[in-house]
Order: sequence, then C-alpha cells, then structure tokens
Amino acid sequence: MTGKSDLWEALAGEHAAALRDLGVQVRYAPGDVILREHEPSTHAILLQEGTAKVVVSAETGHEVILGLREGPDIVGEMAALDGRPRSASVIAKTDVTTTIVTAAQLNEFLDAHPEVLRTLVRILTARLRQSDQARLEMASQTVLQRIASQLATLAEQLDTSPESPDLGSPALPLTQGELAAMVGASREAVTKALHLLRRQGVVTTSRSRIAIIDLPVLRLLAAGNTP
Repeated sequence: MTGKSDLWEALAGEHAAALRDLGVQVRYAPGDVILREHEPSTHAILLQEGTAKVVVSAETGHEVILGLREGPDIVGEMAALDGRPRSASVIAKTDVTTTIVTAAQLNEFLDAHPEVLRTLVRILTARLRQSDQARLEMASQTVLQRIASQLATLAEQLDTSPESPDLGSPALPLTQGELAAMVGASREAVTKALHLLRRQGVVTTSRSRIAIIDLPVLRLLAAGNTP
C-alpha cells in the first residue's frame, strides 16, 4: 500500500486498464461509507484517487481501524471472491474516486489472468502473517513503540515521508482518535506519546493531520531504541 498493494502492482498497465473498463465509476465524499461491514458481497472497489480507512467494530462497540488505503488500490476483493459478508467497512477519508467491479467480473478477470490470481494468493498469505505480527506487537510493545511503528508503516505505504528530516513532508490524513483506534491505546496515551514525538522533532500535528518529519528516528523508536 509508492506503498500500493502488490495486487495493484500486478494490475499495472494494461491489466489495470482492462479491469477498470469493466466497471462503473463512483465518487465518494469524506465520511461516506464505501463498503459496510457485515453486508452481503456483490462487488469489489478499485480506488482510483483519494484515501480511505478500513475499520471493524469491536464487541464493545468501539471502532478499530485496520489501516489506510490510498488509490490506486483495490478493496473488498476477498468478500467479492468468497461471497461472504464484508469483514470490514471502508470509509472515505478524503474525496475518493472509485470504479465498482462486480464479483462476476472480477472472477472472470482472474480466470483469464492466472498471474494476477497467484499474486492475490501471496497477498492473503502476507496479510495473515502481518495479522499474527500485529497481535504479538500489541501484547509486547509500549504505546510509544506501537505508535512509532504504525506511523512509520503508514508513511511508507502512503508515500508521505522522506528518509531525512524535512519540514515540508506531506501529512497523514489521520486524527489522534483514529491513531488510538489503530494501535489499541487510549486517546490520552496517544496524546502523550505524540507530545513527546513533537518535542523531539519527529512529527508535527494539526487538525486531522499528522506529518512525519524524521522517519529514521521513528523506525528506531518502533524498534525500542533511543535515537
């Protein structure tokens, strides 16, 4: 998730164009629900432009954010393939332009392009491993480590941070509350950690934005080291 998914990379060029040509373009405003958790599955979404968040509802009713996705990318492909209800919601963070592709169209496309299907299988395996790693980190890392790790990952995925300090670095479209939901921490703990990171010149924050200023230091903190 350039930081885009491996599946989208496999769809580069004529494959991506061919799949887009099968669907219908739809635009979403910030806050619009693109895909809704637990609903029946009839299509996948090709994110053309914009950023969306992937969220699930915990048993407590709280929202857990699994990650951010930025176009070009694809979401909802698994539910479209197995026919089961959506396992997560996808909500627009910015203005988002998409192409909707039906499950039948996606399956026919994968049948015709087995190399893309093989890439999808590799992605599923990688996601399972990442999920196991995330559970381990949640249990063993401090809040600061989890925040540093999450911000570094998002910066790399969404291509929003340089390798060296740069005050002109683009910002992540992320609120402190959303960051708390991503790392499994309280809003107060996240506020405290971000205050420390700001004081060290690693990040800057503004309304609904977090800019990564020093990615190398963020990686050191994620590993539990002191810069």
